[in-house]
Amino acid sequence: MRLMVFIGMLVFGLQAEAQSPADLWNQLKAKRESLLSFHEEFEVSRTLTSSQGSQSRKWQISIDTAMGRWRETTIGGFSAPIRIFDGKDTLSFEEGASEYTRVKNSKNQAPLPAPYNFEALEWSRAAERERSPCGLQPQDHTCVVLDIPVKKWMRPETNSHFTHLLDGTVRAKVDIETGLLIAVRTVQTVESSNCVCVSDIQYVLKRQSFKTNLDAGLFELPAGNTREVKQLPRWTASRIKDQLGGKAAPEIVANDLQGMPVSLSAFKGKIVLLDFWATWCPPCRTDAPSLEKLYQKYGNKNLSIVGFSVEEDRKVVEKFLKSHPAGYPIVVTSENEVPRPYQVGVIPTYVIIDENGLVQAAIQGDQGFSELRKLLQKVGLETD
Repeated sequence: MRLMVFIGMLVFGLQAEAQSPADLWNQLKAKRESLLSFHEEFEVSRTLTSSQGSQSRKWQISIDTAMGRWRETTIGGFSAPIRIFDGKDTLSFEEGASEYTRVKNSKNQAPLPAPYNFEALEWSRAAERERSPCGLQPQDHTCVVLDIPVKKWMRPETNSHFTHLLDGTVRAKVDIETGLLIAVRTVQTVESSNCVCVSDIQYVLKRQSFKTNLDAGLFELPAGNTREVKQLPRWTASRIKDQLGGKAAPEIVANDLQGMPVSLSAFKGKIVLLDFWATWCPPCRTDAPSLEKLYQKYGNKNLSIVGFSVEEDRKVVEKFLKSHPAGYPIVVTSENEVPRPYQVGVIPTYVIIDENGLVQAAIQGDQGFSELRKLLQKVGLETD
């Protein structure tokens, strides 16, 4: 009898050892989908490294899932809206806004929230690394760690340039009992016309709960979201004033053209003027000497200026600055991620932040030296 038990255990062990990571992932997926509902909160970090330096961001996402539907909410992020899968389509919107977008999904493949989208991976080359305790309380389970290469891809960047993946790997730590993710790390090396960049994104589970009756309203559009659009609108100066006026300015962490770090928190105690511009924009070119004059006159007092070249190539900006020099930092948004409220649709746009880090003004269109100085004086600029 003991011999039979031993043989049975040995056969089971050999089967488990022979099981491919793809088969294991499908089993874990089935366990996850069998759960009636669950809530998860992840801390997310991203580090982007290139020859120009590195920049890091942190934010949180929460995921609510029930009966094949889900809601993904970003907290403290820089671009992602709220996303809902209502069982048929994926809907995206921003809290407090009236517009939403819709993506019709394939009947054969339901979409998944981050970080569960594991479709573009090379499962034939995946490997199981280890099994160990998940570290969850109060009842700990066993977790499996899987390494899966990312499928190579190439995307058009311009008419003559492409962005493509050189290398990428996903490492996932999954609870064997529930099929839920405990941690995910995706490292990718991407080459574009601007740089060879290494992106390192990590999701770490912070809270998890299993609810029996999630509010069905979580998976529906709020009552105010009544207008469907093809693309969510960009922010304007008036929207910045209405929604952020008197509130803390969303943090910006970026690198300027020289690779030096730029962050709003570093300017605390100074008045900050953010200038969103482009080399092809006539009003921006008209205001450029006024901005430089402001910086030369008041930069050694309580004024800081940061220019944001909107969606332009580094070489174009550098060429422009040779004939139109700027003493203040210039950030190229094509190489840096900026928070959603700074993704403006009209340039030039100016945002003024006071010494306490609060948004006090936003205006668009060319203003000239006198008008910009008046706006800055209203929030405490020390002038002659």
